[in-house]
This record gives sequence, C-alpha cells and structure tokens, in this order.
Amino acid sequence: MAESALEAAVPTPAPLLWAVVLSLGGGTCLHAQHLTDPEPGPRAAWETADWLAVGAVAGATTSSFLVEEKVRAAFQENRSDFADVLERIGWWYGSPLFTVPASLLTLGAGELFGADDLRDTGILMSELLLSALLVQQPLRIVVGRGRPYLEEGHLSFDSFTLGNDYASFVSGHSWSAFGISNIVARQTDQTWISVGLYSLATITALSRMYADAHWLTDVVLGSIIGYAISTALWNRRQEDVASPEAALLAPRRRWLVISFTL
Repeated sequence: MAESALEAAVPTPAPLLWAVVLSLGGGTCLHAQHLTDPEPGPRAAWETADWLAVGAVAGATTSSFLVEEKVRAAFQENRSDFADVLERIGWWYGSPLFTVPASLLTLGAGELFGADDLRDTGILMSELLLSALLVQQPLRIVVGRGRPYLEEGHLSFDSFTLGNDYASFVSGHSWSAFGISNIVARQTDQTWISVGLYSLATITALSRMYADAHWLTDVVLGSIIGYAISTALWNRRQEDVASPEAALLAPRRRWLVISFTL
C-alpha cells in the first residue's frame, strides 16, 4: 500500500522533465552569470566557494549513486510520446553529429566575416569537444561500466572493454551539451539565450537516462565535468584577451591548445 501511494505521487516523465529543465536550466544560467569575472587571473589559494563547490559535487555524486536504480526504474516505467520527442531532441543536441559541425561552422563563419567573438566561440567549442575525445572516451574504456539496458545493475563493471555495452561512465552527450551551452551562453551574455541553452543541455542529460543508456551518476558527472572544463577554457580566453602580450610570451596556463591556419 505504501509503495502504491509513493508510485502515485511520482510525476510522469513529461512534467518531471519540464520541471527539472526549467529549474536546473534557469538556476545554472543565473549561476553562470555570476561566474563572469571582469578581471580574471590565477588565484594563490582556494577560496571558500571552491571548497563548497567540491563538497557539492561530492554530495551530488554520492546521492546520485544511492538513488540511480530507483531513478532508472521511474524513467522506464513511465514513458510517453512527449518524452520520446524530448529524448530525440536531447540525443541530437549532445551528439557529435551536431556538435562537431556546429563548432566548425561557427569557427568558419567567424573567419569568413572577420568576427573575432564568433571565431573565438568556435575555437572554444572545438577545444571542449577535443577534451571529450581525449579524456571522456579513454575514461569510459578504463572504467567499463555496464549500461542500464544490460539489466546487470549499477554495480556492473568490465574494465578495458571496447564494446559499447560497457561504456556508460561518463555521459559524453551530457559532457558536450553542458560544455557547449556554457561556452555559447558566456559568449553571448544574454539571459534568455542562456536559459534556452542550459535547458537544452538538461534535456540532453535527462534523455540519456530516459533512453536507458546511462545511469544518473554518469550524466551528473558528465554534466559537471563538461561545465567545469568549458568554464576553465573560457576563463583562460578572457585572460588572453585581457593580456595578449602575456599570452604570447608565456602560454603556461594553456593545458589544451588548438591552432588553426585558415
């Protein structure tokens, strides 16, 4: 009886998706606006906010791990045509079939029309996608976490497996979606654009669980890492703009560099 009452109180995926999209999309957007530092630069030591961020990530990861079996069941037991449409939107937005051409077209348009901001956006997007290729892809092979659809539970691992069935950790779609959204939102610096972009990224993360391709922990960490790396890339770019001479003479903070000759 208690379980029936609990199940009745759980909203179906469609309103649940929209509620999370609006709250997480809007909240992330507002948070990102405050991260814009007019005078970026290296800090000698971590501040309280940094430690709080680490604690928040650890808490979110632990909590996700504890409830991801139930979250998976909730998604799979409550499906709808509307949620199916959102799943397709999310899959495309985080897919390399969209993100790679989008980054290259943005870069090309910036060069063609002499628009420095547009060109920089394309470069940052390309660097973010390269980070996913160089870090996320090897990571999923090393970890070898089984995908939910295997029905082996969230503790199923087969390290150093090249097959797609054991490539759940972490979500590349979430990594790319939140990273791309974060970069474009910061470059445009328009609240309504930011809300739309972060909402699309959130749809992507949720769609991966709805498709039974990833566990909650996979999308949470994938989203956080994509957001964090894109923030670091953007901040590094602001340092270069603020001090172009220093960037040319001592590019020591560039952990990832892409050079284009057009």
